[in-house]
Amino acid sequence: MYLKMDKNSLKGLLDNSAGIIVAYEAAKKTDTPIFFTNYEELDYDGAIEVAKKLANDTLVIVIDTILKSNVDQKIASITNAYNVDLKPLKDKLADKIHFIDGFFEEKEDETCIYGKKFNLKTFYFGVPIPKDYHLTNNQISLKELDKVTEVLVELISTLKKD
Repeated sequence: MYLKMDKNSLKGLLDNSAGIIVAYEAAKKTDTPIFFTNYEELDYDGAIEVAKKLANDTLVIVIDTILKSNVDQKIASITNAYNVDLKPLKDKLADKIHFIDGFFEEKEDETCIYGKKFNLKTFYFGVPIPKDYHLTNNQISLKELDKVTEVLVELISTLKKD
């Protein structure tokens, strides 16, 4: 499996990778600490180790992919919120972010570790991809990744103000 990036798009297995690129770009622009974890789909070992190091009042944003068909034609999505009131974010960013109430794929990402197991404030930020998560022939334009990054930067900036 591989990824290929040219001047227009990122192609290949986008699950995790598209989220990593968006997280990296947003972290640079907002001076926000970032952790990359491994073994998400096994026993969440990376998330457990990170959670042990975080202060109790830390807000964790898990950034990964979501199917484009699940974002209601928005630029990104937020779901799986633990210990966070999303209403202020919905009021400010509903035109760009699709908020999925409740738990979307409740046990398939690290939010269950940070929020449920370690009782941290956390939610999932989804980067839309066109095809199923584990397909190796996925493709997303770099312009789309840049738009998602801009929304994440706006989200982080909003959170830092509040």
